[in-house]
Amino acid sequence: MGDTDFSTERLLEQARGNQSAIFLLAVRWARERDGSVDGWANFLGSQFAEGWASLRGGAALEVARMAGLNFASSADSKFVRVEGDSSRAEAVIDGPDPQWLEETGVSIEDNDRANELIFARIADYLGMSFEAHRDADGLHLTFSQT
Repeated sequence: MGDTDFSTERLLEQARGNQSAIFLLAVRWARERDGSVDGWANFLGSQFAEGWASLRGGAALEVARMAGLNFASSADSKFVRVEGDSSRAEAVIDGPDPQWLEETGVSIEDNDRANELIFARIADYLGMSFEAHRDADGLHLTFSQT
């Protein structure tokens, strides 16, 4: 392998780290700039929503699974499980890793609030209701048909 060639595994590792760092630093930027992550997260969710159009009218289980994929593709969180059915489903996320939060200066509350608002905008676009909460198992993202 030449100096400019990287293995797929190395590229994935780098991309996952970049994705986590950019997201967390954007959360911090929003908090520092506006005093809240709400405006930035609502904007981001609204911008991402159209990318989920193929899931409009689809099963809640598939929407929750796709939400989990977003976390599975990051370096700071893990997609733990998805359960439910076509009318109601929940993705459970472990993370972000406390070291990532510390290194980026982001609180778990701001991180969770940003994710809640992003996925609420996506769920609204899909015609679903959405709830988020954190407990000892992690961050729970619940999508329901309305």
